[in-house]
Amino acid sequence: MLNKLKIAIQEKECAIGTFLGVSTPSIVEIMGYTGMDFVIIDTEHGPYDNMPVSDLIRAADSKGMSPVVRIADVTHKEIQRAVDNGAEGIIIPCLRSVDDFKKAVDLCKFAPVGNRGFIKARGSGFGNEDWANGTLEEYMYNSNEKVLLLPQCETVEALENIEEIAGISGIDGIFIGPFDLSISMGIPGQFDAPEFQQAIDRVLKACKEAGKLCMIFSSNIDEAKGYINKGFDAVANSIDTIMFMQVYKKMMEDIMEVISDR
Repeated sequence: MLNKLKIAIQEKECAIGTFLGVSTPSIVEIMGYTGMDFVIIDTEHGPYDNMPVSDLIRAADSKGMSPVVRIADVTHKEIQRAVDNGAEGIIIPCLRSVDDFKKAVDLCKFAPVGNRGFIKARGSGFGNEDWANGTLEEYMYNSNEKVLLLPQCETVEALENIEEIAGISGIDGIFIGPFDLSISMGIPGQFDAPEFQQAIDRVLKACKEAGKLCMIFSSNIDEAKGYINKGFDAVANSIDTIMFMQVYKKMMEDIMEVISDR
């Protein structure tokens, strides 16, 4: 098995990671010492460009974490750069139609599954990794196995067609974006609403029946535990910016208690 995220899911039943909004390679390396399984480099909302993404991927790889990249949209440039730099997973936001999801497969996967442009770039060790130095057909097959395509379900349109979407060849799993999905459903942030719970159960069931992975974002530890108990394959808990803020605010509150008591 070539993909570290898939290995973690197989070994642990549920992989745990987080989103990167501002982190540097050193912070990613620190995260690696926590036992985290994957990090999601957020180029949709974060400040990252080509070179920083490559450095973050290297940092994750160096500590045994699976580097996943959330790109901004379904374009050749966005997908090609991420996979060529060594992303082991591609998350794509804001998809609506079945054709949007099929286009993602076309750009992310090599033939015969898709039509990804060929090169042996840094993600394959420039063709020198063990999995990459066989025939061209073997290289394309191994690349398709190594790079997971994990488009998001975060629109009502995607939700209404999730069974067909989960069954598309080349899609390895679905990543649920709960905030945008709840907004699209007209119940922003109401994660306890019965219709929202039914929605995520529907996505999870569609993925399980299609033999695909199902991942989701959680805002806190209790949510993460709930999703794990539901049977999600991976949970991305919180974002580095929020975690930094929480930890340092708590530190300042504790210190200020001492100062105020003087």
